[in-house]
Amino acid sequence: MHRTLFGAVIKKLRVQRGYSQEQLASFSELERTFISMLERGIKQPSLKTIGSLARAFGLKNYELLHLVEQEIHSVEHAVDDAFVREQEQRELDALVAEQEKLRIGEIVDSIPVVFFARSPMPEYAANFISRNVSQLLGFDRESFMGPCQFWLERIHPEDQPRVLDLLQNMKVNGLINQEYRFLTASGQWLHIWEELRLIADEAGAPREVLGSMTGELCEG
Repeated sequence: MHRTLFGAVIKKLRVQRGYSQEQLASFSELERTFISMLERGIKQPSLKTIGSLARAFGLKNYELLHLVEQEIHSVEHAVDDAFVREQEQRELDALVAEQEKLRIGEIVDSIPVVFFARSPMPEYAANFISRNVSQLLGFDRESFMGPCQFWLERIHPEDQPRVLDLLQNMKVNGLINQEYRFLTASGQWLHIWEELRLIADEAGAPREVLGSMTGELCEG
């Protein structure tokens, strides 16, 4: 985002609402000198700064970003350098995309479903697992990353052969469901349900297993 254009929007909103820089600083919990540097284009705003200023003006983050986008478009006709315009739009799009990603992350962390990605068998190594796995199983996500031994050793011995057999016989693009008992960090057995899909690379070879997991305490 072009610093000068962001600063111009902030100053315009401040003047429209009759705020002094001191008042805006108080409403947004930012320093007055920082507000001044933003308006002059000396400082670049972070996502946290954008959120603080948006709240101070009674706006949503995306509404403030949209005003900046409008400001960019309003001066485009006076800009001959197409690269500059493209760069400004790219930076704005990146900020919007980052905020959307943060919002999606908040939603994922708040629901009792764990999402993960693993390499195909026989390695079955975890490449990704959502942070809320600690809420479900009691172990931090780093415990599950990489080789599958940590995960496999905590599956009930009676369930391990069936789980491994199902994983070893997965078909590309096939959706399967499996359930097993898992020993949590608290020493309790959790009944786990997983939904898995094996996806392929461009050559059609197995590339990655994508899955989701939910669970509840075993009875008895």
